[in-house]
Amino acid sequence: MRARRGFTLLETAIVLAVMAVAAVLVAPAIARLGSEQQRQPAAELLNLLRDARSAAIDRNTVVTLRLDPVSGHYRADTSGVSGAGVTAEGVLQLEAAETLDARVPRFVWVFRPTGAAQGDTVLVRAADHSVMVAVDQWSGVARADAR
Repeated sequence: MRARRGFTLLETAIVLAVMAVAAVLVAPAIARLGSEQQRQPAAELLNLLRDARSAAIDRNTVVTLRLDPVSGHYRADTSGVSGAGVTAEGVLQLEAAETLDARVPRFVWVFRPTGAAQGDTVLVRAADHSVMVAVDQWSGVARADAR
């Protein structure tokens, strides 16, 4: 008998079939990789503050955002050279375990066209931890710090 120097067609086909089955099983997991980010506490509030700041800069107006901590109802009003009006209105959708610390009857933030802002600091309580949401006076960027 002489020595073989390679794989037969059958051996190659079997290896390719096993690799194809493995790829079919692994492909959905690889596609979802990185997209399932853990939700940050107070993410909806941070998005609302970010949108109000963007509206103030984009429209070159002052945007005043008011939020009722009990009902979650919010309203964003603009005031500028071209007049005043309602920018956005709705209800803040918090996670089931999240609550806003309601020490004041209403939270208020004012965003300037320069991006600067002033406003309240909000404690958002979750089931296992709390975060303090604040807006930087100079940059107007909202952030959540663990408490």
